[in-house]
Amino acid sequence: VPSASLPSASSPVSPSLSSEPSSGPAGPTAVPARYLGTWEGQGTGLGGSLPMGTFRITVKKARIGEELGRLQQTDAIGAVCTDVLTLKKVTDTELVTTAVGAADNHAGCNPTAHTVRLTTVGDDLKYTSESEAEGYPEARMSKVGR
Repeated sequence: VPSASLPSASSPVSPSLSSEPSSGPAGPTAVPARYLGTWEGQGTGLGGSLPMGTFRITVKKARIGEELGRLQQTDAIGAVCTDVLTLKKVTDTELVTTAVGAADNHAGCNPTAHTVRLTTVGDDLKYTSESEAEGYPEARMSKVGR
């Protein structure tokens, strides 16, 4: 059976430093499938002592430097802050992102760039922010629509 999908021996092979997207398996520069989907849960700050409302994010396929999703935090009175998360690094255990407040956020939201880490914990997704101004928010979110 001929294999038309394989490159011929004379075809140049791009080195791993190529900026072209790969159609091969997800490497260390792409979001692994276990992170994809919509996640929601309750967030807290200040070491768990400050309830911060509902956190919700839809994680989509992305490569380093691309937007992987937008986190919406809805507080107890219904005010919403949105952070745009850009993929910075992928490891075996976490996604490291840079979060920046969306341009259309209200004045009570923090617009400053900060690091956010996403890790899988069992069937859940853990969100950990390194934003001192926001009280180092954390949330354990479950996948929506299982």
